[in-house]
Amino acid sequence: MSEEQVEQSSTGLKNVVRLSEEENSYIASAKERMNDVIELFITNSEGSITLNDFSQIFKTVTVWIKFRPRKLGQYVEVMKERTTADNVCVRYGDEIYVPHIKEVLKEHRLKITSTEPNIINCKPPRPSDQDIEIAIQKIKVLANTARNSLRQVKADSIQRLQAALKNEYLEAKDVKHAITNIEKVEEKFSAVLTYTQLEAEKKLGGKLFRYDSQESKDLHLALIRRVKKNTYVEI
Repeated sequence: MSEEQVEQSSTGLKNVVRLSEEENSYIASAKERMNDVIELFITNSEGSITLNDFSQIFKTVTVWIKFRPRKLGQYVEVMKERTTADNVCVRYGDEIYVPHIKEVLKEHRLKITSTEPNIINCKPPRPSDQDIEIAIQKIKVLANTARNSLRQVKADSIQRLQAALKNEYLEAKDVKHAITNIEKVEEKFSAVLTYTQLEAEKKLGGKLFRYDSQESKDLHLALIRRVKKNTYVEI
């Protein structure tokens, strides 16, 4: 399989981790907490995928209706439950507002694709390269925050183990075994985080997507192969 074919096999944002059973409660707890970090990163990243936020475009617009000024946002709204990356759905209360709605849509480069009773469906404009770059930078910031969280989970877990040793709840050999495994678990979750980050950046960037380093590219392609083969990464 060529690099290009491997890259095309990416399927978007999802948690590819499968937690294996773990008898040691300290290791199991660290795994679960680190998995929560990945889940939170994915949730926050998905919230960043929307490159153009059109939810507020009517809020500050004042129009004149029957010689009286009215806030358009009180009578027109973007329906979040029906708005997607490929469609912006606008709901309005009266036909009298339609000409004003069309002006706002034109200003924001939203093309009307279909209409229903009191509903206008629009196609959003293609995001600019700058919009994409800003969104990618936000993904990088979220990923750095997640990496710090993984390190913190590892540090907290090791601190708990050291306290258990000091208080003679655990033997030194058991503590050493647990610490070694938790460090390995953190390394694996860090790799998954890098993979997930790059999947998010690739989804956003398309042809503009670039790897920051050869190391990150190699890791990403390796995990794409593993996920393609097994559909998950066991930790």
